Amino acid sequence: MRDFDYQWRSLPDKKIEYNKERIEEFLKFTKVNSKETIYDKICLDAGCGIGRYSYAMLKLGPKKVDSFDESEEAIKKCRTINPNAKVFDIMNLKPNPVYDFVLCWGVLHHTNDPRKAFTKVTSQVKKNGGILHIMVYHKDMQKPYEEGRKIWKTLSQDERLKYCEKMIKTLGWGTIHGWYDALNPRYNFSYTEDEIKKWFEEEGFYKIKLTQKYNINMQGMFEEEKSSFFKNIKTKLIFNE
Repeated sequence: MRDFDYQWRSLPDKKIEYNKERIEEFLKFTKVNSKETIYDKICLDAGCGIGRYSYAMLKLGPKKVDSFDESEEAIKKCRTINPNAKVFDIMNLKPNPVYDFVLCWGVLHHTNDPRKAFTKVTSQVKKNGGILHIMVYHKDMQKPYEEGRKIWKTLSQDERLKYCEKMIKTLGWGTIHGWYDALNPRYNFSYTEDEIKKWFEEEGFYKIKLTQKYNINMQGMFEEEKSSFFKNIKTKLIFNE
């Protein structure tokens, strides 16, 4: 997606570098037991960006991690740490429930139909004990970005960067990459915890957990006898074409 090409190519940030801090972040917001959930498992990073959390999962000993993103610039970088990375549109996912763990972090709220996109990533989760973890914007956290989003399209690239710098100085937090990421995308939907929990319930997940409130980090697990959808579909790994 060209909304994100510029920032991945031109706005480096220490918070997206491949290092041990990414592993610590991943474990902090997912609260998974890596030996049970990631080690020797098949994982998917849906909307991976440059793959900072693909990197984290790869360091936790999985059998395989597949990664995809719409941004060509992001995938160029992701492939330096994960050869199983591909330019792909989340809305083009077909039912393929083979992944033990699916991460979709900071992606759904930037699509034109987040609920439909949620169903798409759900269709990748193994129906016997598979786990889906997502992060979406919380409604209560969007006020600092509202004014910037109103004027963003009227600003030149240089003015946009200066606006990001201004907000960092004014509020005392964030980075240029982070502010640009929150202001530039065409779609920026936000939700409450109850709304997202309902999505998980509608798709048949159980053991639904809110692991962090701001932004909303939530996950659910499938149990075979409670999730018969896709049971008889012949599957294959998404990128083993």
